[in-house]
Amino acid sequence: MTTEAYSESWRQLIDLAGQGRERAATGRMSLASAGGSGSAASSSDLEHSDGPWTTAAGVAEALRTSTTTAKGRLTSAHSGVTAATEGLSSAGVLKSVLTSWEDRLSSVRDECGTLAPKLRRVGKDLGERDAKVKSSLRGVDAPSDPKEK
Repeated sequence: MTTEAYSESWRQLIDLAGQGRERAATGRMSLASAGGSGSAASSSDLEHSDGPWTTAAGVAEALRTSTTTAKGRLTSAHSGVTAATEGLSSAGVLKSVLTSWEDRLSSVRDECGTLAPKLRRVGKDLGERDAKVKSSLRGVDAPSDPKEK
């Protein structure tokens, strides 16, 4: 990188930092996931939806179910392997691989089982928090945006 390009990179970073201070000074806030316009925050800019949390919980439950099914199929597919490979040096390796995959699938199943209710709880908690904040702000006038004047 040339000295000139290096200096330009630093100038851009300094400009970005300055823009962040300007936003902080005006008290404006915008959340990337809220679809806000970047102007003064309205109540709709900061509201969340429990839809993504509920969807994620459903995916975790579906993954838990499919992992349980996969583990069952894997175990039953190996049921006759021990007897069929008796005396072969690969029998121990096959059993080791089976055990390893059963352990991994059990871990995924268990994690998804604990994750789904937690995701649902986050959606519920955020919804309750939104309602409390909205209620506490009733009757409070929002500051005007200095750029609108």
